[in-house]
Amino acid sequence: MNSTRWDLSYSQSKLEELARLFLNRPHLRPLILCHNNPDPDTIASSFALSFLLLKKFGIRTTLGYGGVVTRAENKAMIQRLKIKMMSLKKVSASKYDSTMLVDAQPGSGNNLLTAKGALPLVVIDHHPLRKMSQKALFNDIRPHYGATSTILTEYLLAAGLKLTRPIANALLYGLKTDTNSLIRGAGKADYHAFNYLTPLTNPRVLGCIEKPELPIAYFEEFYTGLANSVIYKDAAISNLGKIRMESIIPELSDLMLRIEGVNWSLCMGEINEQIALSLRSTSRTLKAGNVLIRLLGKLGSAGGHREMAGGQASLAGLTELERNQLCDKLITDFLKIIKRPYSNPKKLMKNCTA
Repeated sequence: MNSTRWDLSYSQSKLEELARLFLNRPHLRPLILCHNNPDPDTIASSFALSFLLLKKFGIRTTLGYGGVVTRAENKAMIQRLKIKMMSLKKVSASKYDSTMLVDAQPGSGNNLLTAKGALPLVVIDHHPLRKMSQKALFNDIRPHYGATSTILTEYLLAAGLKLTRPIANALLYGLKTDTNSLIRGAGKADYHAFNYLTPLTNPRVLGCIEKPELPIAYFEEFYTGLANSVIYKDAAISNLGKIRMESIIPELSDLMLRIEGVNWSLCMGEINEQIALSLRSTSRTLKAGNVLIRLLGKLGSAGGHREMAGGQASLAGLTELERNQLCDKLITDFLKIIKRPYSNPKKLMKNCTA
């Protein structure tokens, strides 16, 4: 891509492919499905895809997700931008004749389609390609993009649509969060999207989304995470034990990577009979996504990029002792994978106990 010109030719061709897909499906009733416990990128991308399908093809959609929205910023995003989304806990997806999976892929383990074994009609994502995605009638997987929000921004431009303020706000926030304001995994397309979206947004609204009020439980669990953090050479690891807010896991992992001399940060915690893990890295030799996939193996599912990854494993049926042993094993195996097996552990906060 020319550094001074935004090349939208590929997105234009994919938009034409979408048009052909919908040509013989005028009465389509699709469900746009986010990944479980949706983050800003999947929320924004789904919101934008819904807007695109309505304005360009006259197709009305429903936005759904599995899990829960727990992070205060994500709740604020949905409320402030008036994004209509529904939890599918009590709603059967069978009432829809097709599913469109956004910022996730079949087989990744982080969406409701994984449990049901269904194949989506459409898959749009920026994570590494999974084989099952190629079976969808339409797929657009761009792992060299920092966010799925960038892909949808290109679609809207290629379609010649004027973005509403809420759509622009959502896409910019989704792009910013997934790329850590363009310093993590961002490419030229992400920079172009960022520059295009910024003047179309409302800074005050974005500020309210980025800095919402936080419950006391957030600070309690953050304190626990820091108190439990241990440094192994250049790897920071925190096992929070039982948690109430799953969002604390990736947030703490982001923060710990900023510790001086740390190149790896791994956080884990137990919630809803699962152990959730978040991994961050600055390594040039190992990809965080590959490391976490290898770490969990058949115990659960994981995915991600070079610098960030997330995963989960079931704890159902395990005793308290077995759960503790599993966490210890994950830490030991992780240190072996990144070749730090004999590093002396040092507490991050020596005079602090959770």
